[in-house]
Amino acid sequence: MDLPKKVEIMDVSPRDGLQMLPNFVPTADKVELIERLKNCGFRRIEAVSFVSPKHVPQMADAKEVLKVIGDDPDIDEVGLALNERGLNDAIAAGVNWITYVIAATETMSKKNANTTIVDGVEMCKKAIKLGHENGIKVRGSIAVCWVCPYEGDVPKERVLKITEELAEAGADEIAFNDTVGRAVPNDVYELCKRAKEQFPEYHFAAHFHDTFFTALANIYAAMTAGWDIFDSSVGGLGGCPFSPGASGNVATEKVVWMLHKMGIETGIDYEKLKEMAEFAQQIEKKAKTNIARE
Repeated sequence: MDLPKKVEIMDVSPRDGLQMLPNFVPTADKVELIERLKNCGFRRIEAVSFVSPKHVPQMADAKEVLKVIGDDPDIDEVGLALNERGLNDAIAAGVNWITYVIAATETMSKKNANTTIVDGVEMCKKAIKLGHENGIKVRGSIAVCWVCPYEGDVPKERVLKITEELAEAGADEIAFNDTVGRAVPNDVYELCKRAKEQFPEYHFAAHFHDTFFTALANIYAAMTAGWDIFDSSVGGLGGCPFSPGASGNVATEKVVWMLHKMGIETGIDYEKLKEMAEFAQQIEKKAKTNIARE
């Protein structure tokens, strides 16, 4: 089996991991989470999202988090955007990467960003253009690539068509998301293989949720298709607030353990990462019990 010798992992716990917690996580805790991830060896971290604080109050301090972190040369800070306002805020904040999210079904597009697939793709193209004009790399992130919580199975041809449009627009990276964690390895392999064959020189990433405990198998399937960039969340924190049934992301420590056992490099210190998982779970516990950190 022709597997990659090295895999890049982007930890998404400061954003995707925290966004669904019921009580606000202090800015200092978010900053410490990011700093600890950096010390584990992560070089790209999804730090914040620029979304409505009314709908995702946990991310209301995005600008403050980035201000405290500063322009750290050791990490690429990633900010997520869903619409034009979020895009403009991300550009103004000077993040290294923008993840612009669109969806592969009309219902999810409406629920997640109050838009259509066509308009979402056009806005992602605009994000790519504006991002590049401001020296920012852009990931085009496609939600519900395999299964939609509202519309069921998603046609692969639709995902590949969106992929083609984003690639032609010059996205630096395209991510396929198993937003509800219902993808299975054979479907993952088929879609990822077709995308890689269509765009052999392109950078692809995958984002799997672990709802039915298939995330590690799906990562393996994607690697056999030639993919080598994956998202995960330390402690398995996170989920999508607009996707019913979406439980936590795949745990970063599980991904790193599996890859290291397979002889695949990640650049991550696994022993430090285990301690990180405990810290992340403490943040989650405090947020759920509303105990302020001293």
